[in-house]
Amino acid sequence: MIGLRSEILWLKKALGPQKDLIAKLNRREMRLIDDQLQKYFSDIYENAVKISETFETYRDLMGNLREAYQSSLTNRANEIMRVFTALTTIFMPLTFITGIYGMNFETIPGLHLAYGAEIALGFMVTVGCSMYFLFRKKGWL
Repeated sequence: MIGLRSEILWLKKALGPQKDLIAKLNRREMRLIDDQLQKYFSDIYENAVKISETFETYRDLMGNLREAYQSSLTNRANEIMRVFTALTTIFMPLTFITGIYGMNFETIPGLHLAYGAEIALGFMVTVGCSMYFLFRKKGWL
């Protein structure tokens, strides 16, 4: 698409001086042209103006296509970041709970219970699953 855009710009630059020359010939500033041929120069000038306008239209369309493509890329990146944020939010309290129970303290609740580790794991699974289902319900995952 970049090559096509530069080609359109090159053609527009090439047509600009020719369009000016044809306009001068059409206004009869030069007496080198026979009056019978003069009527054709208005048609040639109109065609040159149409071609120039067509190049402008193509240039604008290419700009719009580029903007639409960049917008779609941005939207896709935003969707990916939303999923990563939701996953990070799910694992954040689990990491906190693991950090608390991984410390070397004697007075942590449930540390000396027979099934303390299983209760902590069950609590972590419950928190993780409930956050996952909450995010699914809201459409974030």
